[in-house]
Amino acid sequence: MPELVFCRHGATETNVAGRFLSTADPPLCAEGRDQCERAREFLAPLHLERCLVSPMRRCLETREIVAPNLPFEIEGSLREVDFGAWEGKTIEWLQSNAPELLEQRRLEPVRFRPPEGESIEDAAQRLRTLSQRLQRASATLVVGHRVTLGILERLVRDLPLDSRSVAPLEPGEVRIVRE
Repeated sequence: MPELVFCRHGATETNVAGRFLSTADPPLCAEGRDQCERAREFLAPLHLERCLVSPMRRCLETREIVAPNLPFEIEGSLREVDFGAWEGKTIEWLQSNAPELLEQRRLEPVRFRPPEGESIEDAAQRLRTLSQRLQRASATLVVGHRVTLGILERLVRDLPLDSRSVAPLEPGEVRIVRE
């Protein structure tokens, strides 16, 4: 019986367009709802007792599809890392307009903070208490975001924040973190 399962929210039009998405709150698109239906099928045989979910609409909609009958709590610390001025931009736009910032991000991925945004290190600070709770929790589904869930998995597994052994979750993807 799995004890800890992570699920990234289904896709939004912003995700599909390859844009940074953190504080904006678009709904799931049709593709995202389809991804969530597939995730629900994967989760169905698991014996989960509760769900923690980010307060963002895309995560709440995902939870409604993947685990509609599971008791849940909204967990504010699960919100996505704040991309600040990068919100809504694509990597291609940044390569053309802010290549020096992308280089900084490549050199210091954990400490780098986009203009007006938040670093992975900043987000890890707000996630530490939750990670400690999850290390003792059982039968829990966590619905959240790409970067935040990656940070949380590293914290739960006691890995460095820049560990490459944790692959990012794709929209609607589910991962059993601990069995």
